[in-house]
Amino acid sequence: MRRRFLTSSAQQIDPLSWFTGPLLPLTFSIVAGLYGLFMALATWNDSDRPWWQLAAVPCFVVACLTLHVLTGPLRPRLTAPTALAALSTAALGVVLSAYGYRGSDFALELWWAQGALSLCITALGPALPPLGILVVGGVTTFVTSTFSLVLLGGIENAWGPVSTVAIVAMAPLMASIMTAVFAYRIVSEMVPLLQSPAPALVVDPTLRDEAAERMERIALARLTARAVPFLEAVVARGTVTASERALAGQLARRIRDDLVTQSSLTWLDEVAPGSRLVVLDPERRAPRMNHAQRTALRALLRELVATEGIDDGSLMIELRAGEKGATAVGVSLDIRMPEGLRIVHLAPYYLTLQTAVRDLQVDRNGPLRFSFTVD
Repeated sequence: MRRRFLTSSAQQIDPLSWFTGPLLPLTFSIVAGLYGLFMALATWNDSDRPWWQLAAVPCFVVACLTLHVLTGPLRPRLTAPTALAALSTAALGVVLSAYGYRGSDFALELWWAQGALSLCITALGPALPPLGILVVGGVTTFVTSTFSLVLLGGIENAWGPVSTVAIVAMAPLMASIMTAVFAYRIVSEMVPLLQSPAPALVVDPTLRDEAAERMERIALARLTARAVPFLEAVVARGTVTASERALAGQLARRIRDDLVTQSSLTWLDEVAPGSRLVVLDPERRAPRMNHAQRTALRALLRELVATEGIDDGSLMIELRAGEKGATAVGVSLDIRMPEGLRIVHLAPYYLTLQTAVRDLQVDRNGPLRFSFTVD
């Protein structure tokens, strides 16, 4: 389990958390841009090439925006090489800023570029595992610090070589460690919840499917109420008239139609009869789910159906063929509910569903969407 703490990202484990929201890298791009612009203007007279500072600012903004695109809810999971490529523009910004201060009497402790780089590294927190954050942050810190020390070698300052190295490398290195620790904390708290006995009890295959059994009883009672009184009357009289033969034919056709209709329905159609849930399952893949998958998905759908603020007819579930015989499932709905309340309502059902399916992803941009794969 400890290994999973280091190799799972917070976005994989708890995508409903505020920390894993899709706007975190976008927010850091704005903060890095404003911070870099302010510091570039504040130190404008400290070097002979101040324009290089303005040229460096967009590099950090582009790096965070790239991470924002790469860590979208419907994008593949971010990998360490991809993260390094995204941070390459931020590393370029550090080099440009260091070149701009080369040969000046700039106070090294006021250098802003490594702080902006730290913001870009922090933006990796939701999408990379703690181990990946340390690797990417460490490599980026080493590369940028090496180039910076070479370019800033001519600066007149009172700091010795060890202090200079500490000042240059401290900010991104601490950002890497703190972000990794924070991501590790989220993962280590959520994984035991996912593996606790409570979710396992909810999706126990031995549980009886009470909802399906109840619907079958209702259908059986409806069919019995039509046919039994007629048959009892015929038996009591001992003869069958022509009109009774015609009535028997009508009852037989109605019962047959009901049986055909009932057999064409799946357990998904019975979750919310009426217009509250739209089921698209042309290949009839819902019956292929096992008890654990049905129970977890039914609990989520029932909570969504019962939630106030969703538009009638907007709750839709679609099942399609996936790779290697798997079933790709998508759930979408329009919901008018504050983000905090939405997380409180849906998080337990999401965590339970995650124990029964794989590749579960959540898209909170616009209509709420869940997508996952059933083996």
